Amino acid sequence: MNTKVRMLSVLLSVCLLLAAPSLAADYSAAGLSVPGTAQQLSTPHDRGAQSVSAGRQIPAENPAAPGVHPITGLPFSGEYRVILANIDAHPRALPHWGVASADLIYELPIQADGSTRSLALFSSEFPASAGPIRSARVPMASLREMWGGVYCFYGYQGGRDANNVKDWVVQNSANRRFAYPWYLNGMTKNSKWFPRSKDGGHVAPYNVRMDVQAVLADGQTAAEPHPFRFSGEGLTHGETANGVVISYKTTNPAYVSAYQYNGATGEYDRFRNGAPYIDQNTGESCSYANVIVLRTDISWANGNPSRPVIRLLGEGVCELFQNGRYIRGTWLRAGLDGRMIFLDDSGEEFAMKPGRTFIQIVDHEQPVVVLSEETISGSVEPQEQRLTIGTGAAKKRPSATRTPKPTRTPKPTATPEPIEFPEDSGVATPGEAF
Repeated sequence: MNTKVRMLSVLLSVCLLLAAPSLAADYSAAGLSVPGTAQQLSTPHDRGAQSVSAGRQIPAENPAAPGVHPITGLPFSGEYRVILANIDAHPRALPHWGVASADLIYELPIQADGSTRSLALFSSEFPASAGPIRSARVPMASLREMWGGVYCFYGYQGGRDANNVKDWVVQNSANRRFAYPWYLNGMTKNSKWFPRSKDGGHVAPYNVRMDVQAVLADGQTAAEPHPFRFSGEGLTHGETANGVVISYKTTNPAYVSAYQYNGATGEYDRFRNGAPYIDQNTGESCSYANVIVLRTDISWANGNPSRPVIRLLGEGVCELFQNGRYIRGTWLRAGLDGRMIFLDDSGEEFAMKPGRTFIQIVDHEQPVVVLSEETISGSVEPQEQRLTIGTGAAKKRPSATRTPKPTRTPKPTATPEPIEFPEDSGVATPGEAF
């Protein structure tokens, strides 16, 4: 397809998106202004497994460097502590509080229609408040077991299956306890730390604002570090990636996460639904030195499209973005308390660029669109976003109905005499609405 045809295609997509909500890949409405052709990354052939491949050499823990934060690689002093906050990603929850201070943020699906939620990790810098805080899911608890510290949320997904957060934690966590100081449910414990905001811009249920400083002052958030490997240089090879678009859900309300490479800062500026991703505490636009798309198996417990089962153990494919470049790599995690390791395209541990990191968790079929000025190997034309994501999504199927038995024709009845009503009596005449 030549350049003129591509431009006409993009303009047509913009017109369609402005006219009405669409299921088409909406990279043209992601808010990006960088040059390049939109290309969708190919679906990986190797989808990984629940366990790490036999014989694979797993890199040992990286040593903690004195004066360097283990997650950001930036100068750091003081006690290493971790607070994890369950952030509502619903469009009505924007703008978020405190996210510019997070060292690492995950976004992951919580419903088969593409609705997502985020998990923000605070360690080097603790804001005054964070949120809006929403209810917990099992995948976030799995990530908490890796990072340690205290995981803060407002309610949790219950039920009688294995996707019950409380039962999962009791059966699988290191402490076998769904209790503070490891798990903090603001609905039932220290609720004064989780007030409803009255800022006028957030309404219930998207307005629970966590007092991060109160959690920090309680002093029960110690954690063992899992340092990343760092390189000040960052990626010097791979294909150019001026922009990245992940459309989890393009219908209304949309869940579109996008990144635009900023050559002046050497980081990716983040966008949500076409607008800069802003921290309302500071007014700061958030940017990230490292953007990772983690591909894995996603299904739905008992076919229920609001009960996510996301594989975060074993290995799988990941897309790595850094320095305005892209490579495909591999992620590994051998156990719940073990770190998640990212390997580059040569099989070596991927070196993070000092700064903050954002990890987008998707299923294998998720369209990931890259804006590049060169042809990305194996890429395809951007495709429509699916109605449901992951496998095992519940589908509405009409239940079988029995053919009704024939009924006898009723005997004719005499036509009743008309009934007269007095004027303005307040009684409806037959066949009219009152």
